[in-house]
Amino acid sequence: MKKHLLPENGQFYKANMHCHTNLSDGWLTPEEVKKAYSEKGYSIVAFTDHENLFYHNDLSDKNFLAINGFEADISQRICSDNNYIKCYHFNAFALFPADRGPLPQKTEYDDIDAINDYIAKLNKQGFLVCYNHPYWSLQTLDDYRYLKGIFACEIFNYCSYMVDGIDGNNTHVYDTLLRLGHRIYCMATDDNHNRGVSGVSFADSFGGFIMIKAEELTYSCIMNAIQKGDFYASAGPEINELWVEDNTVTVTTSPCAHIALSTSGRRGERIVADNCKPLEHAVFKLNPADTFFRLEVTDEKGLRANTRAYFLDEI
Repeated sequence: MKKHLLPENGQFYKANMHCHTNLSDGWLTPEEVKKAYSEKGYSIVAFTDHENLFYHNDLSDKNFLAINGFEADISQRICSDNNYIKCYHFNAFALFPADRGPLPQKTEYDDIDAINDYIAKLNKQGFLVCYNHPYWSLQTLDDYRYLKGIFACEIFNYCSYMVDGIDGNNTHVYDTLLRLGHRIYCMATDDNHNRGVSGVSFADSFGGFIMIKAEELTYSCIMNAIQKGDFYASAGPEINELWVEDNTVTVTTSPCAHIALSTSGRRGERIVADNCKPLEHAVFKLNPADTFFRLEVTDEKGLRANTRAYFLDEI
């Protein structure tokens, strides 16, 4: 029986899920962000200014949706040089556009139980919590292995890559969390601040996004799709269809150089385009021992698109 992993019905909406404006340390107003991203084909921006939850419902219209959120910083304040301070950064996305009330109080860095309690309070208050840029945050396995309550991890952060010269790919962290039993999704984001790096105010924009498959561009419909995992992460390539049938997974994509299957173990596979024709379709065999699988699509520029992990006992 054929099962669509990305919904068969609806349409894709392009979203930047990590954005800073002049309400914190970004340089553009929310209105300027909306204009810039709309002109680049985005339908959705999650406004995640630092520490404070601002409501941007007035920016939403039939062609654009503003998601309300904020980014929480829990830092290890044991050195004076900010370049060496480890930190947890979490994006909290409001499931509903209405007022969420006072935010819970943050805790100290070295108390993982208190951090998980903080995340649990955000969940209870109606937020989805995403774990942000662990490489940039200087975190190791000891920092993130016991996290609870996160629904996603950033698998790619464009600002880390373009502005800070740090590898923005967090693929290893995502796979490690999956193999530790965390059933979470993955996001690619901009984390844009638009500060005019090297004289280019959009140097950290339009490089990491998710494509959400939903019936309509409304707050409830989009957040429901995000909560269900009806999206993929990308820095460029497109994933058009994704389904499983008779112990195989099939994907159709924009023209690309190769498509890879990853699993919970060492078993995987990569299909590579020949020299004459780009790849736009791949079929992989699944094995019950795989536990989960995910796909990665890479184009000729080296840009990647990633599906979330799909656990075999759920499909």
